[in-house]
Amino acid sequence: MSLRKYLLIPQLSVYALLAPRDQAAAWQRYWSGVRSTGADGEVLWDADQPVEASAVAAQLQSHADLRLPLLDLGCGNGRQARALAGLAPRVLGIDASSAAIERAQLEAAEGSAGRTLEFRVADVSEPGLGRRLADELGEVNVHIRGMLHVIDPARRPAVVRNLADLLGSRGTAYVCETNLVGDPLDYLLFQGATPTSMPAVVRRLVAAGVRAPSHFGAAEVAEYFPGWRVPADGPTVMHGVPLRPGGPLQQIPSYFALLRPADPPV
Repeated sequence: MSLRKYLLIPQLSVYALLAPRDQAAAWQRYWSGVRSTGADGEVLWDADQPVEASAVAAQLQSHADLRLPLLDLGCGNGRQARALAGLAPRVLGIDASSAAIERAQLEAAEGSAGRTLEFRVADVSEPGLGRRLADELGEVNVHIRGMLHVIDPARRPAVVRNLADLLGSRGTAYVCETNLVGDPLDYLLFQGATPTSMPAVVRRLVAAGVRAPSHFGAAEVAEYFPGWRVPADGPTVMHGVPLRPGGPLQQIPSYFALLRPADPPV
């Protein structure tokens, strides 16, 4: 990527002066300000593309025990949880932002998922969360789309421990993360930021204090999931809403992996 990315820093610094540094507060601020979702909405990653949901469903049908409940971690407004509701006897969406969960519940009430779908506020990096949920639900499958790449690296091991407790010996996790080459400044350039402006859907995140994501691919899976089994993985595409009104949907280079904890010692 070009060295002009460093010209973004003064603009980002101005936004940082007015935004919370705590990421939990930043996400709550972001979701509290969202007024519309979907392909023409304000949420950058909420493009609602059936082809993407179909690809996820195909992988889960091939590799997961669909008799288990399904958890959608970092569910946001619940788009993916609703799309996957037919794949499991029970689907639970979890997000740390109460504003996101309120919107997910509102949007679910307008659909037809019924009693098999619910949402709950929880921090997926909270120690012991996985064990508590496993005690309640039993072993589950897990869906993650674009969450690990925005979690601080220091908190990722806690998420992995919770995942291991949730999956147990029967569950499978489907993880899909953006995998753009470069650093967070490169990511902002990719999403249309310039030294003097940025698309509204990007500016909302920056103004709320949400940090730009990092990439998360095969190397990161090897680092944070050592010894885990990977039945399938590879490059894919995540779709984002248009950066400008009337523009094309974004096609963001991404990586997916099916993950299971290492076999326990005999």
